[in-house]
Amino acid sequence: MAQLPTGTVTFLFTDIEGSTRLWQQDEEAMRAAVARHDELLREVMAGHDGEVFSTMGDGMAAAFASAAAALAAAIAAQQALAVEQ
Repeated sequence: MAQLPTGTVTFLFTDIEGSTRLWQQDEEAMRAAVARHDELLREVMAGHDGEVFSTMGDGMAAAFASAAAALAAAIAAQQALAVEQ
C-alpha cells in the first residue's frame, strides 16, 4: 500500500445503494458487478491521488490530501459508473 496522506485528510466512503436486495436477486451477477465496481473505483481514486485503505463488502474507503481531490474523485467515480450502466 502506498503511503497515506498526513495532516488534514479528507476521507471518501462509497457504498452500492440497494446492494442487499441485489445480492439476494442474483449473487453471480453481483459478484461480477462488484468486481468491476472495485476496479473502476480503484482506478479513479489513484487517478486523483487518493489511497484506498479499506474495502468492506461493496463499500470502499479512500484518503485524500485535499477535499478538492476527494470531490473530484467522487464526481469521476459517478461518471465512470454511469458509463457502465
